[in-house]
Amino acid sequence: MFGVLYLQSSYSMLKNAIPLPSLVKEAKRKGYDFIALSDENLHGMLTLFKEAKQEQIKPVLGLKINVSIELEETGFLVYVKTNEGFQNLLKILLLKSETELTIEHLVQHQKGLIFVTSGPDSIIDKSIMNGNEDIAFRYIQDFKQVFNHFYLGMSLDTFDHEMKIAPTLYELSEKTKVKLLPIHQTSYLTKDDREAYEALVKIDDEKNEMPKEANYAFLNKKELIKLYSDYPFIFDTLEKVIQSISYQWEQPKFEMPIYKVDNGTPYEYLKSLATVGLKKRLKKIINANLKEYQERLYYELSIIHKMGFDNYFLIVYDFVKYAKTHDILVGPGRGSSAGSLVAYCLGITDVDPITYDLLFERFLNPERISMPDIDMDFPDNKRDEVLQYVKEKYGDKHIISIVTFGTFALRSSIRDIARVMKIDTSRVTGIIQSVINDKIDTTDEEMTRLLKVAKSIEGLPRHTGTHAAGMIMAEQDLSQYIPLQKGLYDFYQSQLEASDLESLGLLKVDFLGIRNLTIIDDVIKTIHRLGKPFSLVDIPLDDSKTYELLSRAETSGIFQLESNGMRAVLRKLKPNTFEDIIAILALFRPGPMDHIDEYIDRRNGKKFSYIHPKLETILNQTYGIIVYQEQIMRIANEFAGYTLAEADLLRRGISKKDLTILEEERKRFVDKCQSQNYSKEIAEQIYDLIVKFADYGFNRSHSVAYSMIAYQMAYLKANYYPEFMTILLSSITGNEGLTNDYLNEIRKHQIQILPPDINTSTDQYIHTDQSIFLPLLSVKSIGRLTVQKILEERSLGNFKDYQDFKLRMKKDLNEKNVEMLIHSGALDAFKLNHKTMNYHKQIDDAGYEQYITDFKLMTTDEYSFAEKAQFEKEALGFNVLYSPIMAHRDIIKKYKLNTLDDLNHQQQVEVLAYIKKTKAIKTKQGKPMAFIELDDGMTQLEATLFTETFIKYENLLNKDVQIFKIKENQFRNKKTYVVEHIQPIDK
Repeated sequence: MFGVLYLQSSYSMLKNAIPLPSLVKEAKRKGYDFIALSDENLHGMLTLFKEAKQEQIKPVLGLKINVSIELEETGFLVYVKTNEGFQNLLKILLLKSETELTIEHLVQHQKGLIFVTSGPDSIIDKSIMNGNEDIAFRYIQDFKQVFNHFYLGMSLDTFDHEMKIAPTLYELSEKTKVKLLPIHQTSYLTKDDREAYEALVKIDDEKNEMPKEANYAFLNKKELIKLYSDYPFIFDTLEKVIQSISYQWEQPKFEMPIYKVDNGTPYEYLKSLATVGLKKRLKKIINANLKEYQERLYYELSIIHKMGFDNYFLIVYDFVKYAKTHDILVGPGRGSSAGSLVAYCLGITDVDPITYDLLFERFLNPERISMPDIDMDFPDNKRDEVLQYVKEKYGDKHIISIVTFGTFALRSSIRDIARVMKIDTSRVTGIIQSVINDKIDTTDEEMTRLLKVAKSIEGLPRHTGTHAAGMIMAEQDLSQYIPLQKGLYDFYQSQLEASDLESLGLLKVDFLGIRNLTIIDDVIKTIHRLGKPFSLVDIPLDDSKTYELLSRAETSGIFQLESNGMRAVLRKLKPNTFEDIIAILALFRPGPMDHIDEYIDRRNGKKFSYIHPKLETILNQTYGIIVYQEQIMRIANEFAGYTLAEADLLRRGISKKDLTILEEERKRFVDKCQSQNYSKEIAEQIYDLIVKFADYGFNRSHSVAYSMIAYQMAYLKANYYPEFMTILLSSITGNEGLTNDYLNEIRKHQIQILPPDINTSTDQYIHTDQSIFLPLLSVKSIGRLTVQKILEERSLGNFKDYQDFKLRMKKDLNEKNVEMLIHSGALDAFKLNHKTMNYHKQIDDAGYEQYITDFKLMTTDEYSFAEKAQFEKEALGFNVLYSPIMAHRDIIKKYKLNTLDDLNHQQQVEVLAYIKKTKAIKTKQGKPMAFIELDDGMTQLEATLFTETFIKYENLLNKDVQIFKIKENQFRNKKTYVVEHIQPIDK
């Protein structure tokens, strides 16, 4: 059994440049009989056993750890010897993430494990290097006494280890009778990869240095024998140790958590819940076909039971019930689960699959054994509450989060390596552009060297993260079967990623935190606080105000409908039914998007025909166009007699576009159609139609569920506009672009936007009557903690005046904070102009007025309008009061003035604006002219004053707000704008 210890893979992030599959293949190629993986984690555990089996090489699972000992650290390589050892390694790994490991921890969990000192970072090697052989001897004796299987790792990777440490280590081995094992830190495959490894460790910490004479390349059998030629016996010891290892990975069989039922079986309880739930649902469904619902329900229950998923449905039902009974909004559904009547009857989803013609087989296919996938949506500020409930009910080692890996992308790799190589950042940008444009200069040595190293680390794991939504649930204590570590929010986290966990048959449940649900929930709560009755489940799906809003494409802030492209489609479509929304969400994707215009034309009366009359009942909702995957399944069922489960397999197979599969399926499909008495010609045409749309087809269940959220938001916006927009604004605080867009829209609805107010505003937008106050949090330099301090102080009583405010907030604000509050308008309640307050912004001076009997604040003239507009924009990121449009609404209304934005569709406008910047120049003939930058509070635009106009209005160019007559002009095939007239507003 030949090989070496201390092999690591790229899972030892930023410390190794070898992908694990390459490591295993290289071990086999270089004559190793085993591969002892010694990463600092067990991320690669499953890959190790899978690759080793494929390469027919013995896998040895190990872990590199550091342990605290006498105020120092020492390293060990720990290898699994038996099944009990694997259990103990998992325990040590978990402890490693929770606390600082000690020798006592290792001793407590040592059964079935082999401990080997790790060379360079072993306290024994360090003691020898420092000339303290007695101390090294004592540690060896101590470790020998407490560990059942303990060995000394001998490294010869550096000159110091070979010449100074190894001879002494050999003597101590002989003296203590503790045997030596060969360890070779393997960090890259060949000497050519050394530079990539050195770059990696410097990305981790630029102070990291690799010893110049060190060789951490993957050594072959011949090289290893030569390296250890002075200690040939070391391989005999190694062979005995490896042969003593009996542990073999066996895939455990996991089960879902058992939902405990007081009486009867989980199936009986599930059936009773679903039956009662159906009765409740049918009360609200007009003219429901009871028999159809009952047959569908019992069919689904039988499949669920047959596939062993009774507990799964009960578990999801239970935490959804918890959410709904604890004031936590639950999404109407997501993905194919909306096609389940059982889920609908249990309240897991709020989409009736029969009303919307959704197929259960698209969700759970009895002919394709796979785990069910019910993804649940919760408000993003309530998701963790649901997770805590589930953890408390089933146990913290029965529900765990999932690790994810951030990897090196080429562009980020280039920047990282360039930083290590000390290449100027401006040059790096150019190199990246060269890569993007595929214009690499092969004669540029610096560039080629950089790209070679960057490409060699591309795709390697860089850091770990947490899966955004997925949680793993199991009846078994997962800490006994898979490697865990401490994760976020007191949850344990698997060190295996999602694909590994699913390959083990573990159940993944997605708990998604959705901002849009938070908005819906907050709007509903606001409506209730206003004393208005409202129930989300009872809103009508034919509300005219909602469809009018959608037809106008006033969909800012509405889930799935906010993009410019979608708005353009809505204007053309002018949806007037819920089916329109479902279809357009399914069509608005690359590929099917090409059929949108045809869909709209047919909807508006364009004639079309069906290949066969029986297609009409399947495709009439979408005017003869296949939009949904379920339609493909229906067609296969109708024409070829496939069961819906078989039809789902057909759809999946065709969508892979594998020519062999396509031809095999064609023959089978045509034969089955002919057996159903359809002609071969019709069968071929129908099959070609399916193939054409198999890629385009969208999951109708998913589209219906998403359309429900989109419609709910549109309904709230159409019927409760101020409440909706106030909550929407609070949800995007800090996003200046979106905030400005939403504020401009609100103004068009004749709702006044007010700046933050120090005695009224909070950390949220506030709606009062026909006004909306900005939050204090919208002021630059004022963070959440500062706002909290202001609110705490204000709870003791409003701020009386400017001096009172500064005095009371003296400890929590600085001059920059005060200045930004002034310019934002937050301190206008103190009835002082901005320039006066800014002159007295020194907060340290606050309080001296208490000692002066005749104290009076010195006042100054105010800033100009343009200055206040500029300062306000600096403080908020946009203008509220000092926008020409807001400050002079009466003039704009009286004279029906335009905006600068109107120049996008008008050739001439009259607009109220102020000049932000003026650039006067001389023409070639020496005549004066100017370029001015205009701002109307929403749009900025550059316009030209030609000589005659410039001379006429030169004396007005330093004025504040004026009326400008502007005309579109063409100059060198480019659109420009010319000022024709300027009118002071006081005239």
